[in-house]
Amino acid sequence: MAQHAVKERKRAPSQRSIAARERILDAAELVFAEQGFDGASIRDIAEWAQVQKANVNFHGGPKDELFERIVARRASELSQERRETISRLEECGDWDAADLMSAFMRPLLTRAFSNDPQWLAYARIVAIVSADARWHTLAKTHFDPVASLVVQKLCTKYPKADPANVAGALVFSVSSMLALCTSEWRIRALSGPDQKRDAECAIRNLLQFCHAGLTGVLDPSG
Repeated sequence: MAQHAVKERKRAPSQRSIAARERILDAAELVFAEQGFDGASIRDIAEWAQVQKANVNFHGGPKDELFERIVARRASELSQERRETISRLEECGDWDAADLMSAFMRPLLTRAFSNDPQWLAYARIVAIVSADARWHTLAKTHFDPVASLVVQKLCTKYPKADPANVAGALVFSVSSMLALCTSEWRIRALSGPDQKRDAECAIRNLLQFCHAGLTGVLDPSG
């Protein structure tokens, strides 16, 4: 029994190994966000993390597996906050589509615009996953459960709505959310150099836009 315990302790990763793994994952997140899956290379990730290529393969696996790890590692935190916020809405009882969309979108948006480059990079990776059908399994596993929950609750709240149209409107809204995360510079360029807008203002503008788009879908007779 004592010998078995010693072996188990030897298998446990060291703090140095854990730190190296996190540094590699952070680097991979930034490189994938900047260059896309196809443009990114293990060499680029190794250079960014300041490790040997072999270390990237050891801690992250081949490039496709590393990309999957990057998608998965923040998804649970994001999904948990979304579910908790939606649950709080239900407890209050008096909510509308605008409240639900805010509960769904703000967890990612507030992180992406929190001056944390890793979360902004992650938002861009979510955009990559959402735009490329080859990652449909990742989307189905990590993002669809909460998105489906939102569609379900909207259809229950607004029974006249066509579920297919509600799902479509949510996808359009998600695309707008991800566009804000990836192309906020375009808004600055088009609005003029003298227009100063903070992140909260941009988020409110997005939510207002998405709610307006949902309105006709949720109540087609209105």
